[in-house]
Amino acid sequence: MRIAGANTNTVLFQPSAGGGVYLRHPHMNDYEDWANLRLESREFLTPWEPSWNKDHLGHPAYKARMTRFKKMVAAGEGYPFHVFRANDNALVGACNLTNVQRKVSQSVSLGYWIGERYFRQGFARAAVRAACKFSFETLALHRVEAAVRAENAPSRALLDLLGFTHEGTARGYLKIDGAWRDHELYAKLSHDRERPAPD
Repeated sequence: MRIAGANTNTVLFQPSAGGGVYLRHPHMNDYEDWANLRLESREFLTPWEPSWNKDHLGHPAYKARMTRFKKMVAAGEGYPFHVFRANDNALVGACNLTNVQRKVSQSVSLGYWIGERYFRQGFARAAVRAACKFSFETLALHRVEAAVRAENAPSRALLDLLGFTHEGTARGYLKIDGAWRDHELYAKLSHDRERPAPD
C-alpha cells in the first residue's frame, strides 16, 4: 500500500486476495461512469444520503467536487476514493475518509456507497477493509468512525463483521433524505480485529 503524494491521483490500493477491488482517488475522466451509476442507483441510495440537488449529477458539480477533493487530500483532511472491481476496472461505488483529526484524537470518519447492481457482492466489505487498513497503517490513525441509520441492516452487519463496535445512538445526527435522522455510531480502533463470518 502506498501514497505517492498527497495531491496526486495515484492508485492507492491494489486488489488483495479475495478482495476483488481497488481504491483510488477520483479522476475527472471517471465522471460518466460515476454519473451513470449514481443515476441508475438513485432510488436505492436515496434513503441513506443527503437529498440530491438538481445539479448533483451535472459535470460542473462533479468538477467542483474534484477540486474540493484535491484540496482535502493536499491538506491531509480527508481521502476520497472510488471503488473499482479488480477484474474489469468497473466503477462500483465510493469509500471516503473525511474529517481527519490529529493530535489527541487521531481519528477519521468513514462513509461508503455501492451501486445497486453491485450490492451484496462483497465490494463494500472489501472497500471498507482496505480503507481501514489505509487509515491504520498509512495514516497511522487510532480510530475509524462510522454512522449508519438503524434501518440499514446490511451496513450495520458489515461494520460488525469487520470489527467495528456499536457505541450508541446519536439523535437527529445527520439530515438524510430530507429529514434529521437518528444514527447508530460505530468505531474501530487500530487494535480491533475482524469477527468470524457467520455460518
